[in-house]
Amino acid sequence: MVLVEELSYVPTSHGEDDDVSSYDDDDDSLTPSIVFDQIMGPTVMLASHEHPFYIHGSSNGHCDGCPERRDNGFFGYSCPTCDLTVHKECAESSPEINHPSHQRHPLTLFKHGLPLAAADDKCRLCGEKLGKLVYHCSICDFSIDLYCARNPLELVVHYPKGHEHILTLMPRLIRFTCNACGLESDRSPYVCPQCDFMIHEDCIYLPRVISIIRHRHRISRTYFLGSGDWTCGVCRRRVDGRYGAYCCSICPDYAVHSKCATRSDVWDGRELEDEPEENDECEEPFWVVTDGVINHFSHREHDLRLEDGLANIHGEHTRCKACVRPVYSNSFYNCMHCDDFVLHETCANLPRKQRHVLHNHQLTLYNDDSIVMDFPSTRGIFLCSACDRLCSGFRYECCNIKLDVRCGSISEPFFYECHPHPLFQTSIGSKICVVCKQESVYVLSCMDCDFVLDFKCATLPNRVRYKYDKKPLSLCYDGDKDVTGSYWCEICEGEMDQKIMFYTCESYGSTIDIHCVLGDFRYVKPRLQFEFNGKKWKVALNGINRPGCYKCGFRCKGPFVAACSICKSLNLWIVALMVDIGSAWDKVRNQSGASWILRNRDGKE
Repeated sequence: MVLVEELSYVPTSHGEDDDVSSYDDDDDSLTPSIVFDQIMGPTVMLASHEHPFYIHGSSNGHCDGCPERRDNGFFGYSCPTCDLTVHKECAESSPEINHPSHQRHPLTLFKHGLPLAAADDKCRLCGEKLGKLVYHCSICDFSIDLYCARNPLELVVHYPKGHEHILTLMPRLIRFTCNACGLESDRSPYVCPQCDFMIHEDCIYLPRVISIIRHRHRISRTYFLGSGDWTCGVCRRRVDGRYGAYCCSICPDYAVHSKCATRSDVWDGRELEDEPEENDECEEPFWVVTDGVINHFSHREHDLRLEDGLANIHGEHTRCKACVRPVYSNSFYNCMHCDDFVLHETCANLPRKQRHVLHNHQLTLYNDDSIVMDFPSTRGIFLCSACDRLCSGFRYECCNIKLDVRCGSISEPFFYECHPHPLFQTSIGSKICVVCKQESVYVLSCMDCDFVLDFKCATLPNRVRYKYDKKPLSLCYDGDKDVTGSYWCEICEGEMDQKIMFYTCESYGSTIDIHCVLGDFRYVKPRLQFEFNGKKWKVALNGINRPGCYKCGFRCKGPFVAACSICKSLNLWIVALMVDIGSAWDKVRNQSGASWILRNRDGKE
C-alpha cells in the first residue's frame, strides 16, 4: 500500500490534459497485495477463522490447532495476519460440536486461544498444552484440543489384558497415581471402582511380555511389584513397589519402570506373549586351530598367531585392524602370511553380535572390508553415531546406527578411570559433558553425583605414546579439583584449560592437549585411501612444518592430515590439499548429510 501511495505522487512530464494513470479498485494495475496473492496462491474462507486462509504446506509438521505432529510435514492452511498454520481438518472444524466426553453442553470453537477467564490451559483429555484453535465450554471451564475433538476417547473400555473389569473414563481434573506406571497425573483417568484402580488411557494397552535390550531375559508386566528396595534397570532410579512395573521371573531383583521399559531406544515394539523363546546364541568370532593359533571370521584365508606385545618393536606403526589403535605392549594376533593384518587379543574376542544401550536391537559386527557409504558422497570411512568421530576398522551396525568397536563395546555399568563411581546411559536427551564441556545426545551419567561423560571422552585411550617421551602419557582430568597454576601443551605451546581432560607424564611433568597428540584421524588407519565427493583422499603423516588447513586456515596440530591428489594428464601435476578433517566433516555433519563440495580458491570444483 505504501508503494502504491508513493507511485501516485510521482510527477510526470505530460501536460495537464494528458491521461495520467491512476490506481483505482477497478484498474488492473499491479499492486503489492496482488503480488502477495500470486506468491501465496489461492485463498479460501472458512467458518473457523475471520481471515482468508492460504493453502500451505508445513515442513516441520507443527500445527497451531492441535498437538499432532506429522513427521513428513502436512498440507493445510495458513493465515499470515494471525501467524497461524493448521491442518486442513483443523481449519475446517465446526464452530460448535457435541462431544461424548462433555455431554452437558455443546463445545464452542475459540479461534484465538482460550478466554482469559479459563483456569486450565491444557486439554482436559490428553493434557497437552492448548493451541490457538480450541473447543471450550465457558460454563464448565472444560477445554479440549482439536485432535481429541476429532478422536474422542472411549467412555468405557473392556480390555481383559489390561484389566479384568470394565474401565470407565472420568473426564475431570482429579489428581491420581496410575496403577500401571506409578506416575502422577491430574486429569481424566480410566477407573474401576470395585478395584480402586485408576490408569492412564495409554497404559491400558501396555504389552504383557516384552524383551528389552538392557536385559538378557524376557520381562513381564505386573500391577503390583511388592515391597522391596527396587531400582529401575534403565533409568537407575527407585521403583515404587505399590504400583505397576516390569519384572523378570528368572532374576528376582530386576525391575523396570513401565515407561522406561517401553521407550523406543529400549524396546523394539514387539509383544511376546505366547511367542516361543528365541535363541540369542551367535557364531563365535574365531575358530581355534591349535594352541595360540586361531582363524578369525574377518580373515578366513589365513590363520593368526598370538604374539607377545612386549616383543613388538614397531610401536606406532603396528596397528590393530579392528580398533585402528597402535598395538604397543598389548598381546595381539598376527597373520602368519600377511604383514599388515594385526588384531589386539581383546579385539579378536569381540562378539559377532552385541546388545547395546543405544539401540533396541542387537548390533552385528562387520569388518572394514564391508564399509558402506555413510553419506552419499563418502566411501571407505564412516561416522560413529555415538562419538561423532570419523572411523575406519571394524564397526557394530544395525538399522541406521553405526558404532566403532570402542563405543560398541561400552556396557553398563561403565567404570571410568578418572571417576570413582559407575556410569549409566539413563535417559534420552542432550546433556553437557563435564570433561570436554560440549553438548551431546549420547552420554553416560553418574547416579551418585552430577558427573556426565559423552562417548567421545569415554572412549579416549587411557594411555598413549608420544615420540619424544620415553614413558607413555596417561589421561588426566583435574576438572573436579581446585588446581592452581597453568598447564601448557608441549606440542602447540598453547595454554590448556585446566577443566578439560589432557594427557600427562608424571615422571617428566609433560602435558599435551588431546587434539595435538591424537588429532582428527585418531580412529582412521594411516595411509588409508577413501573417497569424498568424488575425490580420492589419503591419510598422510603431518609434516614437521605443520601445514595450514585449507578450510579453517589454522595449522593442523594432529599427527595426521588428509591429502587430496589431483593428477592432470601425463604431467603428473599433483595438488596436495592438506585438510583438517575436523572442519571439513563438521560442515557435512551440520548439514545433516547434505552433499558438500570442497572447492579450490577460484571457486571451481
